Amino acid sequence: MGMLDELLGKQLGGVAEMALKNPQILGAVASLLSSRDASVGGTGGLGGLVQAFQSKGLGDMIGSWISTGPNPPATADQITNVLGHDTLSQFASKAGVAPGEAGGLLASLLPTMIDHLTPQGQVPESSALESALGSLFSGLGR
Repeated sequence: MGMLDELLGKQLGGVAEMALKNPQILGAVASLLSSRDASVGGTGGLGGLVQAFQSKGLGDMIGSWISTGPNPPATADQITNVLGHDTLSQFASKAGVAPGEAGGLLASLLPTMIDHLTPQGQVPESSALESALGSLFSGLGR
């Protein structure tokens, strides 16, 4: 699980520990980023997430996560504003966490996960993204 270990190694505090103890969290993030899994946020996948950030005036933020430069942090409020309560509730349900924790978890995980899934500084084609998600989470029984 080298890439997953590296991903979690960049997280601070209890988020990485929580994700290791509850792999459902990472599976729920993968569902959000996948265009094939409609269980969290529909089928927009990473491209839809980019559009959602852009529509809320946070295109530069997600653009920096995709680019090869530094990844500025997000806040739980920003994530809630972008995704909305319905998507956060879907995430919380799939991740097995309280709805009130969803925004903070995603704020902690999305910058690093998106950074790892876009190593060339651009959103990969759907099939390449799905393959990367599958590889990243194959050890978690996603």
